[in-house]
Amino acid sequence: MKKGFWRGKFKNSGAEFKDTGFSNLASAQGSRLLDSNGKFQVKRTGSTNWFSFSFAHELISMSWGKFLGIIFGFYVLVNLLFACLYYLAGMENFMGGIARTESEKFFEAFFFSAQTITTVGYGRVNPAGFLPNIIASVEALMGLMSFSIITGLLYGRFAKPEAKIVFAPNILISPFQGEKALMIRFANARNNDLAELEAQVILSLVGLEEERNIRKYYTLKLERSQVTAMPLTWTLVHPIKDESPLLSIDQEGLEELEAEVLVTIKGHDTIFSQTVFSRTSFLPSAFVWNAKFKPCFRKSEDGLETILEMDKLGDYELLA
Repeated sequence: MKKGFWRGKFKNSGAEFKDTGFSNLASAQGSRLLDSNGKFQVKRTGSTNWFSFSFAHELISMSWGKFLGIIFGFYVLVNLLFACLYYLAGMENFMGGIARTESEKFFEAFFFSAQTITTVGYGRVNPAGFLPNIIASVEALMGLMSFSIITGLLYGRFAKPEAKIVFAPNILISPFQGEKALMIRFANARNNDLAELEAQVILSLVGLEEERNIRKYYTLKLERSQVTAMPLTWTLVHPIKDESPLLSIDQEGLEELEAEVLVTIKGHDTIFSQTVFSRTSFLPSAFVWNAKFKPCFRKSEDGLETILEMDKLGDYELLA
């Protein structure tokens, strides 16, 4: 099949969906709209860093390891700063000191700073001079403000609902009711309950229209787009029938039309009583033709429970 064949069939791909939020100008966009984690592949420029950057949002959304590392680093650096100020103000202006060497005096100043900023105040060492008292007063105020902000950030992180949806890495084109269907499988990786789930699958294709690269979007009609709950897995099924934009497209066509499948899952988190979202996208390399998913849940040995094997979520077998 000659190159450009699929671009010529671009106009006959079906009814276009125009509410994605993306532009149709493919020549002005990157080659991918979403990454596999659902993050938009958009980089903003032309504004100041302080205008576009939200420190609070970053601290709430980053990983726990990074968040705790920043908090610990902030704590150590602030105490080092005030330890230097106390040391320069003169440790002879503190009562109750037992340090003899200069290094011992510095560490005594450091631990006095830690006690002051956390308002522990053991009482053995206390400032006697005017300047050390001013420094300690400033640090105490800074400590109250800092730990108030950290407490708010911790609450924000714990109170922020987040869906942990895990998708099988491949899209399968499988036999379905005497025809073919596109299948996408996923599951909830957490033990919390998700209810009233809704799914939307959109196909993005890039083709030529009036000598320009135009990106168009098509809603893939699902056999079932809603479920009341998802205790196990959910396989989205798009029957490839007459109205489907995938009806006559093969793997070569998907690659030539720079296809991208965008998946959005919305559900109700019963713990937080809030709506949560999860997104991902698949490129043509993720398609597997004439295959079906293998079962990934089974009955427990005592027969009372169902075992969901998350490590088998993406397992499939090719059909003859």
